[in-house]
Amino acid sequence: MSELSDCLQTAVPKVCDFPGDIPFPSDPVAWALQLFGASLLEADMQSRPDSANRDSEIIYFEQKDPASLERFRQGIENAEPVHGSLALIDICAGDGTVRDDADWAWQVFNTQFSAGLIARHLMGSYLRATLWTSSGEHRYAAHCDLFDGFLLHISGRKRVRVWPVPKKYRQKIVFNHSDFAGRMSSTPVDFDLQPGQVLFIPSGAMHEVVADNEQPAVSVSFHMGSPFPMLTLCAQLNRFLQGGEITVPPHMKKIDKFNMYFFEPAHFFDKARGPDDGMPGALLAGLMKVLRSKQVDAKTMRRVLSNWWRLALRQQMYAGPYPERTLSSVARSV
Repeated sequence: MSELSDCLQTAVPKVCDFPGDIPFPSDPVAWALQLFGASLLEADMQSRPDSANRDSEIIYFEQKDPASLERFRQGIENAEPVHGSLALIDICAGDGTVRDDADWAWQVFNTQFSAGLIARHLMGSYLRATLWTSSGEHRYAAHCDLFDGFLLHISGRKRVRVWPVPKKYRQKIVFNHSDFAGRMSSTPVDFDLQPGQVLFIPSGAMHEVVADNEQPAVSVSFHMGSPFPMLTLCAQLNRFLQGGEITVPPHMKKIDKFNMYFFEPAHFFDKARGPDDGMPGALLAGLMKVLRSKQVDAKTMRRVLSNWWRLALRQQMYAGPYPERTLSSVARSV
């Protein structure tokens, strides 16, 4: 298993060296702009004229206007505070897309992350690789992601401030990411990335990214994991039942990114336990505290959860980070 994927499911941000057996694109800026030009409608390009003010207005380039690419290119060349992103790979449980000309990113994933991701996320997982191109001290405001993230820095310089996830959040079984202030209560760690370095940012860790204006900054991020939405779990459990409904409290029914409630199956895998052993006790207890039903008693709820766990380990029940995705086919009864 590679050194990079060894970071998965750990809690400490760190910098690793990029393995030398995969060469970087020879001209990273030209390579990035070529990818943006080939997929202009899907690209996100923006500028923040007052980069020093993190609350200043963001101006978005018109994606349908071919001239936007040239304006974005000029902003990059003139070290203006511009920023662009483009999804290169988007795959959930083995199904998804790899953008044309994204061979380099696909090679990186296959050689550095694929085996580790499969080993740690036995129910299936989500992967998203994104190209980032910025200049002119562009500041990407503090935020957190649902997934473990690896920022492979290719060109220029980036300053990244990361707030390690406070212990109280790491101990939660069912959680969301809405409490930005609480997640920033830890002491931040600053990283000044050079080309050839990889920054690991744990799931749920707040971070802020600034592109140094000496030259354009080009990076590719790989976000991966299997945060399991509680609403998706309820939908799958209810397909097991021949009567009754399992749900969650009203405050857990939101579906926007930072208010949605999840649990992380990979935190509870134990090699000493087989699928037939049922759901691990800590996860079972945590889920039982929040699941609700007027028709299903506690004994039946525990049985359904453990049977769901057994099936999920065999059929990869992970359907993605958002419950609106089409659910995987599951048995209708247990």
